[in-house]
Amino acid sequence: MKKAFFVLSALLFPLSGFCLDLTKGLSLSGTGTFVHQYMAKEKGDFKDENKGSGVLDVNLSFKPTESDEVFIRASFAKGNGLKKVNPFALSPNADDLFDDLHNVNGHPRDHLQELWYSHTFPLEKETNLRITVGIIDSTSFIDDNEYAGDEIEQFLNEGLVHNPLLNLPSYDAGVALEFERGNLHLRLVGIRSKNELDKYYTWIGAQVGYKWENALGKGNYRVCAFKTNKKFESWTGSYKTLKGFGLSVDQELIKGKLGGFLRFGWQDDKAQVDYKSMFSFGLNVNGSAWKREKDEMGIGYAYLKGPKQGEISHTHLFETYLKFHLFEFKSITSHLTFDYQYMADKLRNDKKEAHILGLRFNISF
Repeated sequence: MKKAFFVLSALLFPLSGFCLDLTKGLSLSGTGTFVHQYMAKEKGDFKDENKGSGVLDVNLSFKPTESDEVFIRASFAKGNGLKKVNPFALSPNADDLFDDLHNVNGHPRDHLQELWYSHTFPLEKETNLRITVGIIDSTSFIDDNEYAGDEIEQFLNEGLVHNPLLNLPSYDAGVALEFERGNLHLRLVGIRSKNELDKYYTWIGAQVGYKWENALGKGNYRVCAFKTNKKFESWTGSYKTLKGFGLSVDQELIKGKLGGFLRFGWQDDKAQVDYKSMFSFGLNVNGSAWKREKDEMGIGYAYLKGPKQGEISHTHLFETYLKFHLFEFKSITSHLTFDYQYMADKLRNDKKEAHILGLRFNISF
């Protein structure tokens, strides 16, 4: 892992210097992230594991006009962390690692995650329509959350980064429409991807959201739903659709100091799915509580219930992290995060349980 870290650093710092030389309308940004996690077994048929990974994410954006943008995102990784040895249904690190970045979604494509063009149509005052076409990521449009939506800066476990029951596809051909009018937004997303059976399927998602600034502070309230075509195996051997809905809320509780989030999800279990329903909630504490405003602490819990036909009865997930701001120089910033997770999968006839300690270092430009 030492070698991976030095390779990551060597790749990152030349790019961060180059960022200052880009021309008007053309910008380069990125993040180098190193994660090391130790999984200590509490119960189950698996062993303790100690794994790490390094990832470099690079984003290139070209905006020839105020209404147009071309965007490219590529990622390069060393190692798979705990992903290959993880005994749980949820991954303790939601980031895309080495295997995720090769033959992306079963296609002969490595590293390239996003490549799209967008155009914004101004309709009237505080009203616009934006269309995005290309290789897109549905999580950029659906189930966003201010305090629980970024595995690089916030929670690591995928059960708290997004709603797993929405089956959000990423890095495939699609179209997104975004309508905004004041504090209200409506988003429609369509993506064609591949499932675990190597079958192409179509995923359609929609979200309605509202920004509400109240006595507590800023809040965002979102309702979303999705559906696929009949490309997923059922419990009886036929093929069914995936469909479900979710709620994603974030709200300041003490302005600038304390925030909270809440998620709820449900999906139809006629197809073979790991979970039928879920809810999660948590807090985000700003570092001003200990006189370091750029630090941050997160606390989150998720409960996921499996279908009657499935192997998993339910899952408990608890995660907390403490992120320290290390330094900031021009456009370069760095953070060090200490992370703890407790995961428990209650199976029909058994139980898996573990504590996961994590360390995350990142540097962004």
